Amino acid sequence: MNDFTLPANIKQIGSIGNGLRIYMEDYVCTFLHQYATGGGYDERLAYLVGRHMLIGGQSFLFISGAMYGMYTDQTEGLLRFSQKSAEYAETMLEEHFPGQEIVGWMQSQPSYGTYLNQHYASYHIREFTKPYQVLFVMDPLERVNAFYVANPNAVTPADRLTDVSGYFIYYEKNVNMHEYMLTNKSVDYSKPPTFVELTPVEPAPQDEVDLHDEPQSQYYYDEDDYNFDSGETRHISDPEEVIRRHRANTAARRGVQAQQKRSSSLLASLCAVLFVVSFVMGVGLIRNQDRIYRMEGEIRQLVTAHRNLFAQISNPEFAPAFAEANPPQTSEQTPPAYEITPQPEQPQTLPEPPPEPTPVTETPPPDPPAPAPEPTPPSSAYYSPLMPSIPTTYTIQPGDSLLVISLYFFGDANMVNEIMAINGIEDPDHIVAGRTISLPQR
Repeated sequence: MNDFTLPANIKQIGSIGNGLRIYMEDYVCTFLHQYATGGGYDERLAYLVGRHMLIGGQSFLFISGAMYGMYTDQTEGLLRFSQKSAEYAETMLEEHFPGQEIVGWMQSQPSYGTYLNQHYASYHIREFTKPYQVLFVMDPLERVNAFYVANPNAVTPADRLTDVSGYFIYYEKNVNMHEYMLTNKSVDYSKPPTFVELTPVEPAPQDEVDLHDEPQSQYYYDEDDYNFDSGETRHISDPEEVIRRHRANTAARRGVQAQQKRSSSLLASLCAVLFVVSFVMGVGLIRNQDRIYRMEGEIRQLVTAHRNLFAQISNPEFAPAFAEANPPQTSEQTPPAYEITPQPEQPQTLPEPPPEPTPVTETPPPDPPAPAPEPTPPSSAYYSPLMPSIPTTYTIQPGDSLLVISLYFFGDANMVNEIMAINGIEDPDHIVAGRTISLPQR
């Protein structure tokens, strides 16, 4: 073991911790990825083959092969290796992977990421009892994976398996894995796609080929067309064609995912626009409500002033004086114009002889009409019939307004502005009962 050296051509995945160090051959990574992808949204299982070594006190696990999970059973929605699966693995191990052992297993779970199912964790603890045997969880749709290994310091059942923070992928010629795939009618992975994003390529049409026309070693079989239960293959294709079809399927799947992301972004943008519009409309309604409140207050003040004025005018003591202070305008009576209605034409008849004249008696002329009284001159703007003189001050009473005070003392409403000016009143609708104001003297 002293002459053993670690692989030189390696790639690190994740961060490497102090525990078990895992090295997986690139051929095996590609095989597991395409095997899991071939199942679509169905789960698949596979055996991991390799060796465990202690080098300088450090535990190393080298995974150099993988085998199909043939003849699996499904119990309560979970896949399990059957006894026939174990027998198949032992046979393939002796034929293609001599000197190696089963060092773990792979479980694919499309669209679930690397979430560890506790039922599978219990199954791993029960069936794979060696401390270095690992569980490799893959999500072929999201292209993520993780290793889990038994945790000897677990406190709770959920901690029985712990994830390995990182691992290595190494590159070397893997003859055993290549022969296993050819023997089991799998795909030739001499030019496999990697985990890097691939360019979409339109799939080429596939032709039916008879297996008996040429030796089977010249053909490579797509695992999607292989029936593991019956051992029959439906279609045959060359490696390049398989890769093109795989790339096309991957591109189509990613196109659907991109469309879903675009729809989600559009829906989020629409929700944001609706929120802004609702906010603006709410602010506008609040402002309009304030304007309506102010308008209602002004209307109430106007109605109150009108009611006070009507009450003052309707007062029997104030009505005659108000009528005398505001006499109606008189104008000379003009006789109404008489309309001349045309009479219908009468048929011409001979005139009758005039009647005999009657004696005329003279009557004295009527007395001339009495001269009309001269019109009373209009009252002065500062004359009030209720008070012989305008006081210099006035104390505002409840219900008063500047309009009522102007009408009461001056006979019209033209003095409201002057009353406001000499008393420093800014709003004619806001006066306080009990306040003494000054009245104009002219």
